[in-house]
Formats: sequence, C-alpha cells, structure tokens
Amino acid sequence: MSEPMDPNDLIAEAAMELLREHGPQTAADWGNLLADAGHGTPDDMTEFVEYVEDPLLGYLTGARYAALDTLFEHRILTHRLTDAEISSGVLDANPDLMVLRVFLDSFDDTEDREIRVVHRGLDDAALAERGIDDPTFPADEGFLLAPDALSECAAGDLIGLFVADRELTLCTVADVVDPTPGFADALANILTDTGAETLDAIVWQLMLEEPTLFRQPAAPLGELLESAGYVRDGDYVAIEGFDFEAFHLANRARMLEIRDNLHPDEAAAVIALVDLVSAAHLEFPEDTSEIGDWARAQITENPQIYVAVAEPPAAAAALELLSELDDHDEILHAVATALADKGPRRVKPAAYWLAGKAADRLGKVIVAEAYYESALDRDPDWVPAIFELALLAADRSDATRALALLGRIEGGESEILHDVLARYAPAEHPELGRNDKCWCGSGRKYKVCHLGKSEITFDDRANWLYIKAQLFSRSPEYFDVVFDLAEVRAQHWDDDDALTRALEGGLAVDTALFDSNIFGVFVERRGELLPADELELAQQWLQVPQSVYEVVSTVPGTSLTLRDVRTDVAYDVADEWGSLNLEAGSLVCARVLPAGSAMRTFGGIEPIAAADKDGLIALLDSPDTEPWQLVEFLSARFAALR
Repeated sequence: MSEPMDPNDLIAEAAMELLREHGPQTAADWGNLLADAGHGTPDDMTEFVEYVEDPLLGYLTGARYAALDTLFEHRILTHRLTDAEISSGVLDANPDLMVLRVFLDSFDDTEDREIRVVHRGLDDAALAERGIDDPTFPADEGFLLAPDALSECAAGDLIGLFVADRELTLCTVADVVDPTPGFADALANILTDTGAETLDAIVWQLMLEEPTLFRQPAAPLGELLESAGYVRDGDYVAIEGFDFEAFHLANRARMLEIRDNLHPDEAAAVIALVDLVSAAHLEFPEDTSEIGDWARAQITENPQIYVAVAEPPAAAAALELLSELDDHDEILHAVATALADKGPRRVKPAAYWLAGKAADRLGKVIVAEAYYESALDRDPDWVPAIFELALLAADRSDATRALALLGRIEGGESEILHDVLARYAPAEHPELGRNDKCWCGSGRKYKVCHLGKSEITFDDRANWLYIKAQLFSRSPEYFDVVFDLAEVRAQHWDDDDALTRALEGGLAVDTALFDSNIFGVFVERRGELLPADELELAQQWLQVPQSVYEVVSTVPGTSLTLRDVRTDVAYDVADEWGSLNLEAGSLVCARVLPAGSAMRTFGGIEPIAAADKDGLIALLDSPDTEPWQLVEFLSARFAALR
C-alpha cells in the first residue's frame, strides 16, 4: 500500500488548481484563494505559495504566478527542420521550441513518452544511437522523437508542437500567419525596464497579454525575434546592440548583494576575482605553472578592483563561488598568491587566507597554516584566518592555543569549537611551580611533564577525534552533504528542532563521515596534524563498516554486548543509552569503533525490526547503495510514530 500523501503536497496541488481556475495571481491573492478554500490563514498561505515547486508554475511580471498549462493550452509553436534533425529524429529545440520543455519536465522520467528532452553532455549515448556525432548538435537541449517521426519531411519544412491537456502533439505546418502586427512593440514593452529577459518569461508574458498569439501556426520564434531586431545570449533576449556582458555582471552583483549581504563594491570585487580565476583556467587549461606570472600582470593593470575582497564576507563569497568550478584549487592558489604579492595592501590578509584554503584542499595543510599566519602578520585581527588556525590547533590536540586564538575573536566563546575545547583543555595547577614535581607521580618536573598539556585519557581523546571529524564536516566544503542526509533523517520528526538535532550527530552525521568519505578526506588532509596515536586510531576506523548486531546482554547504565550477525564476532560496547533501552535478542544497526580501552558507537545505535534485517544487510552489502538510502531505511521506523 502506498504511503499517504504529504499534507503540504496536497495543499500545493490545490494551489495549482486554483491558479488554473482563476488565472495569474500575486502571492497575496493566491494565498487568499487558498485561505478561502479552507487550507489555512491568509498570511500562512501567502508564505506557503512562495515555496510551491511545480514544473508548470511560471513567474510573470508584476510579481504574479501563472499555471503554464493553462497559458499554453491550444497554442502551437513551430520549427524549421534541418537534414540532421530529419535523419536522427532529434529536434534542436533552442530557441524555437524550448519553452515547451515544461510539459516534458512535468512527467516522471520513467514514463514512456513519444517526446522527451535530451541534454548534450548528459545523453550523448542516446544521441550517438541516433547517428549524431556532431558535438554541437543539439547545441544544448533537444527533443527526442521516434526515429522515423520526420522521415516524410524535407529540410526547410515547418513542423509544429501543439499543446492540449498538458500533452504535446507533433504536426506538420503548411502555412503560417503573422502572429500580430505589434509583435516587436509587445517585445519592447516587456523589455522596457530590464533591457533583457529570458525567452521563457517573454513568451509567457506575450501569451498573457495577447490571448490570440500562437493560436495559429506562426513563423518559428527564432525567426520572429531576428526579424524584429532582437538577439539572444544564452537564455536571454534583448534588442540588437545590447551590452549583455554588463547586464550579466550587474545581475551577478545583485545576486551577491542579496545572498551574501555584500556592499556593491564588495560584490564587484568578488566578481572581478572570480572572473580572473575563470580567465586563468581558460588561458592555461592544462599547464598551470605560468598562471602566477600571468595573474600578477593582470592584477598590476588595475589592482584597486580587488580591494573590497579584503572584507571577510566578500572573501568567503568568492571562495564559495570558486568552489562551484571544477579543478579550481591550483588556479585559485596561484591567483591568490599573486594577489597577495601585487594586490593592494588592504587585500593581502584575504589573499593569504584564500591561498591557504586552496592549499588545504590540495592536501598541503602545513602550507595552508603558514598562509593563515601570513594573513595575521598583515592584520592580527583578520577573523577567518584566526578561526582556521584555531581549528588546526584543535586538530593537533593543542586546546590551549586553540582557546587562546578563539579568545581573540569577538563572540568566540559562543562557537561550538569553544565548547569542545573547554572539555579537553589542560587543568591548571596553580599550587605547583614550574620546577616542582608533577602532580601525576611521574617524578619529572611539572614543566616537562604536564604543564600546558591535557590530562584526558586516550579513551576521551577517541571521542575528541570523532568530534574533530564532525567539525571538519561542518565546513562549507562538505556541509551540504551532511545537510542533505540530515533532511532525510528528520523527515519523519515533527518537532521544530528536528533538523538541528539531525545535524548535531547520530546516524546522518556518521553516514556522511564514513559512507560519503568525509572522514577519509579528514584523515588524508589532517593526518599530519593529529597526534600519532589518534592518526593510527583514525586509520583503524576507516576499515570499520556499519553492520547489523544482535544484543547479547546488557549491563544497565554502563555497557552492552553486541554480536555482529554477519561475522558472528561479539563486542563489549560502552554505551549508556543502549544499555538502558535495549533488551537481549533485539537487533540494531551500528558502527562499533575501537576507542582506547573500550568499544564505542559514536554514531549512535539504530534499533531495527527482525523483518527488516535481511533488507538492511542487502543494503549494507551492495556496492550500489547510496548514503541517503541507508539513512532513509533506518529512519523509516519514525513514520509509524507520527
């Protein structure tokens, strides 16, 4: 039996039906319609509709939403065929037909459809099956038809795609009509304020303002735009001669200003730096050895355009944008060191920090640490560099230095790292002088034995090692992986802090660390900082998978004995929760890790039903299992508790 539909999905469906019935609406008007239909308060529903996701939902001028299937109903768009399209049965849909892809995106990919979207780069195998060996055809996206769908056509013929009941029907076109005498004027009105707009938005708006448009076959969209004096740049359309480069730059700047709360000068500086790195990648696609000299020359021409990257939010925004580029770390390292050398004095701390982040990702943490120190040499108060050094000191288990660094940051005591360090910081012994015998009874002087050193046991440091890896996973580089798994984990929890709890630890975090290999990267990149015994322990952990265990016995409040049902090996595990909440004979899923003198389950223990044992073992054994599938399987038990 299928699961009941999520209430929010039901409201979203009702919202789309109201939009089809009443036509385009602002968020407030749309929310009021939902409230009138009994789905909630006007304020709640107004907020709700802003998050509705549907392939057939369009956004029009005047901050209005529209149901695209209603807008397109009984309209036809045309396309002029080429020999390549006829022989392959693949239409190069851009620009003439691409606005119709919403009717293909709105169906499940597993459905057998007469027409489907294919993407150059993603569906090259399917294109090759049709005999297409030209990497520029289709240029971006295409419509895949039956192989012989166009066999009776000739190059230059017009075909049309007609919309009815959310379905596309292919037909041949003999004659076309002038869409409207005011087509060019209508375009001009739409572009009055922005100068450029996406083709999708233009067509939607034209159809709304002119109900008779495209009711009869007209010339293809590309030809209509060209004859009206308009040009395209990617998805955007503007009058011939429009400065697309300045337009895109302004859009990117506005995005940064809004997303990262940057000043316009900071946004412009971020874009300049990102463009410099991108240009270096194009200039030196294979050999990066000459990027440094090239970048120095580029920076020297106009160093002031980078100065606002000096602000920490701007530097962080630049790093985030650059992280979206493939293989950017070596290039960023070269450009950042060039900026530290030739950039304005004010930007040098940020440049060294960026160089450090790049070096770290390249596996050179000692080099990265030196760059962070260089950043502080230029500005002792540059917070991102202070925080990175605190993290590295913590990885060395030097809690004293890490706490001292955090103490230099305003609000540093509120950081999660501070709470962790406070647990493992060395205890002070003011009663002892440096040359007194150490308190531990070793017979050595205090200054050479325990002065400034942690007194925690190796068992305790095993827990700290796990926490170090958790903190590593919270970096922007990996946080999305953890967040996505936490969302899966929390999907059946109804409390307001469900996602926060899932992010703090347990199954989602443990799965991200080990099954998404974040812990492996942590060991690779932080291994030379870890104390030798912690590094050895971390390498042992990498060999330990999750497994299914039977509870053999418990010592309430202390420990329990778990037997691996796959290997028949039993372990005495220190786990207070499990010892109090599990009974002998019950089944659980866990990752049992060595931790000094004990075995522990830092990622938690997941009770499972006997009926789920074989399915879980199959998931654990399969090399094709994705981390989210494991989290979803082990979290399904909460659905029955809702």
